[in-house]
Amino acid sequence: MAIPTYEEAERTLRKYLSLRGLRCTVERLAILRAIWEHRGHPSAEEIAQELTEGPLYVSRATVYRTLDLLVETGLLTCSSLGEGHRHYEIGAEHHDHLICRSCGRVIEIRSADMEKLQDRICRENDFENVSHSLEIIGYCSHCRNGGGRKADS
Repeated sequence: MAIPTYEEAERTLRKYLSLRGLRCTVERLAILRAIWEHRGHPSAEEIAQELTEGPLYVSRATVYRTLDLLVETGLLTCSSLGEGHRHYEIGAEHHDHLICRSCGRVIEIRSADMEKLQDRICRENDFENVSHSLEIIGYCSHCRNGGGRKADS
């Protein structure tokens, strides 16, 4: 699945809100725009910080509620990335993450073999998988080779 353009995402959000009897506010659109312009895997706090410092004040509560709505629409996915709080990214093709414990680098991985293994494990255990998230935490080559400082050394 291709990553939608901002315009496509806005149409999806407007339709989703309309179907639920919710308003499409300037604040919600500002949050959507901030996510689409952000690169990487921002936390809710990072998005809130950007929006509380901008020309349009958006409360943290509105940011958190809107991010939840965007996940419900399928426009965003969220994961903890090994930090204990949620990070968001534009929803696209399923992938998993390698996370460097030292520098925080996040590497997106796509592996058909990994997906097949997970499917087989579910079948063998008579388990219906509705969702999963795989985060492998370790050290990237840059940090292992002295370019970074390991967090636990």
